[in-house]
Amino acid sequence: MPLAFDVITQFNFKPHWLLTLAVLGLFLSACRTNSLTCDDPLGCVVVRPNNPIRVGMLLPLSGATAVWGQELSRGIELAVMDRNGELLGHDIELIPLDSACDPAVGETTLEAVDGDDTLLGLIGPACSDVAQAVLPTVRRNNWVLISPTSSAPVLTENQTNLAFFRTVPSHGQQATAAAHFAYEELGVRQTAVFHDNTEFNTLLAQQFSDTFAGLGGTVSVQASLTTGQSDLTAVLAEAASSAPQLIYLALFEPEAVLLVNRLAESNTLNRATLLGSDSLFSASFANKLGQTSLLVTNPAFSGDAYDAFTAFWTVRYEAPPASPGPVYAYDATLLLLEAIENVAEVGQTGALVVGRSALRQQLASGEAVQGLSGTLRCGPTGECAAAGYGVYELNAATAWPPPMVWQYLNDQP
Repeated sequence: MPLAFDVITQFNFKPHWLLTLAVLGLFLSACRTNSLTCDDPLGCVVVRPNNPIRVGMLLPLSGATAVWGQELSRGIELAVMDRNGELLGHDIELIPLDSACDPAVGETTLEAVDGDDTLLGLIGPACSDVAQAVLPTVRRNNWVLISPTSSAPVLTENQTNLAFFRTVPSHGQQATAAAHFAYEELGVRQTAVFHDNTEFNTLLAQQFSDTFAGLGGTVSVQASLTTGQSDLTAVLAEAASSAPQLIYLALFEPEAVLLVNRLAESNTLNRATLLGSDSLFSASFANKLGQTSLLVTNPAFSGDAYDAFTAFWTVRYEAPPASPGPVYAYDATLLLLEAIENVAEVGQTGALVVGRSALRQQLASGEAVQGLSGTLRCGPTGECAAAGYGVYELNAATAWPPPMVWQYLNDQP
């Protein structure tokens, strides 16, 4: 049924009865012009006068990834603070919801708020497997979910009920950028690829290999390491037999540190350029490289707004952001708040009606929103990322953050 409500104002007067009728007629007319209705197919969120606009933060607030969750929360909070904590005359209330970067925890947390018709949207989660786990609950409630860091390609593939959006690029894009850098910028024609058996790194390795081969290069070896593997003799011998010009590392830090050290000991492989993914973009990893230099892909941010954000963050928290996550979290919050502002019907007393389908359509409209990471434009699959990837040079002697040596933009072929 369509929703309608009127706001009634109290008057104190003692006029003649004819004047009373005239004033009453004007009053009823005013009420009718202030009537807010909902004919949205997915229903509406009603925010009555003096009530807050409620936004959930589904992030890892406990467990091993809680520090990461804290950084993402700060990015969200700074986006709200930049609006003085208000939108359309209403306070913005952030609801912390713990996912712990664990699908089971994320599901349990959202079950506790299942049916909450006051939530206008959710920022998060941080991890792709949590996003996959909670999407059925999100869709059942007709919420929108905007993730700052869930980068698995599957999340935006064939969305028939568009509920998931993200400000981080699909993580396959960095492997595409790496392949273009190797082939076009460095002139490399033969590579070896090392990866572990995780879904994240297996996809990166395959994306790099497919893109590099498509450009005309040869991937002579795709070697798989297992977590905790210490003996690399066989895989190094296989790689050395083809004398690759470049070695792509789709690995996490423990295995990458071991491999880099072993490569430095090989008279054949120590001449190859090393290129890694963003999981290796950290000061702690750089400090473990010794005399070796490594190129890594990582999001490329620039501009006055980003510089001002980083400067403010560094003063406020006494250190620069440890990852790109806070930038993407800020932008996810910005997207949601601007979409709400664009579709909300506002009554004369400030009451709001926000159509849930209208909110999704606004997000997916492709309308440009200027974020910290660049110009955000959400497409029909939920991809909103503005930033492309850069290639950075890491070694133990370089001050942090390391210099960017090349940039791949989203609109490159």
